[in-house]
This record gives sequence, C-alpha cells and structure tokens, in this order.
Amino acid sequence: MIISYLIIVLAVVAWKGYYASLRAMKSYKQDREQHDSLREYLLANGATPFQSMCPFYRHALQRAFIPMAAQWRLWGGLLLLGAVMLLLRSC
Repeated sequence: MIISYLIIVLAVVAWKGYYASLRAMKSYKQDREQHDSLREYLLANGATPFQSMCPFYRHALQRAFIPMAAQWRLWGGLLLLGAVMLLLRSC
C-alpha cells in the first residue's frame, strides 16, 4: 500500500518537475534572445561571465517554481493522502 503511494507521489513530482524544467528552459531562451544586451552590459562593467548570467538564471528559476508553489492544493492533497496511508498502516 505504501509502495503504491510512493509511486504515485514520485510520478506526480516527476511530471511537475518535467513541466517546470520546460518552463525554465523556455524562459531562459526567451530572456537571452530579448535581453542579451543586459549580459553584454554587465560583462562590460566588470562582471564575471557567471555574474552576467545570474539575472537570466534567477528569472528562469522563478518562472519554474512559483507556479509549483501556487499549486498548494495538490501538494496538500498528496500530504493528506500520505498521512491517511500511514495511519491505515499503523492500525
């Protein structure tokens, strides 16, 4: 019973992670196409290559994980289902 719950949770996490990574990559590519002058500006003013890419990375991570955090009902439901499974197993 617990194994089936873990499989469901892992499937949901993998599914959500896949779409989050797609959202992040799309946002990163779009930002690089539209705002590459920011990277060039930062490099010209003494930033390292990694520091010049930080705004693009940060925005991609925000675009990926903020929608996942907004889906609190799904995560709460999975947590509740897990608690019920543990209570049933302990009886």
